[in-house]
Formats: sequence, structure tokens, C-alpha cells
Amino acid sequence: MAEIEQITQMIHQIASAARADAATRAAVRDAIVDSGLFDVFGSGETLDVVDILDAGGEDALRARLSPLSLAELRGIVRANKFDPERESARWRAAARFIDLIVERAKIQLEQEQKTGAATKSLAEASWML
Repeated sequence: MAEIEQITQMIHQIASAARADAATRAAVRDAIVDSGLFDVFGSGETLDVVDILDAGGEDALRARLSPLSLAELRGIVRANKFDPERESARWRAAARFIDLIVERAKIQLEQEQKTGAATKSLAEASWML
């Protein structure tokens, strides 16, 4: 347990340094991507983009997606059913796929949060039944 507290404290210090300086922020972002830390969210088509968005925000999601190949980005779109109309089938720019993934992940996160809030409200009110 003490080890987790130390890790948490170190992460808070890194975050403070990153917030204070743009160059440090970029270096920390690169270090996190290079470290493999984001692999806890899956990889390739199994990458949980909604979890990354929820945990780290849009910047973290974009940072995690930016080193991926076009094929990997297409796989994420396909696996998450982010483009049922297949509008992206002819796209060749990774930036367009990243934008699509981020926007669709935001929508999904909002829906999950609404569903979770509704479920929580029902559970809290269940004492009346």
C-alpha cells in the first residue's frame, strides 16, 4: 500500500511540473507514451479509448493515438463501431481518424456517464422500495 502512495505522490509531482512549464509538459507526455503506461488501457483494436479519455482527457487520448499507424487507427474505429456509415473508408490522414475517434469516444463517455448517473440514482432510491 505504501508503494502505491509513493507512486501516486510521484505522479502528482510530475503533473505539477508539467502544468508549470510547456516544455516539461511535452517531455512528460512523450515519456508517458514511450513508457508503455498507456498499455494498461489495451493496445491495437482492444485499446479502450473511452477509458483513456475518462482517465486523462482529450490530450491524453490524442497523445496515445498519435504514434499509431493508419491501420491501427482504422482498427480502433472498426472495433468500436465509430463509423457505421463507413465514411472513413477512403481516408488517408491519421489526423482525421484521430479526430473521429476522439469525437466518438466523447459521445460514448457522455452516454456512459448519463447511464451510470441514472443507475446510481435508482440504486440510491431503492431504499424506498
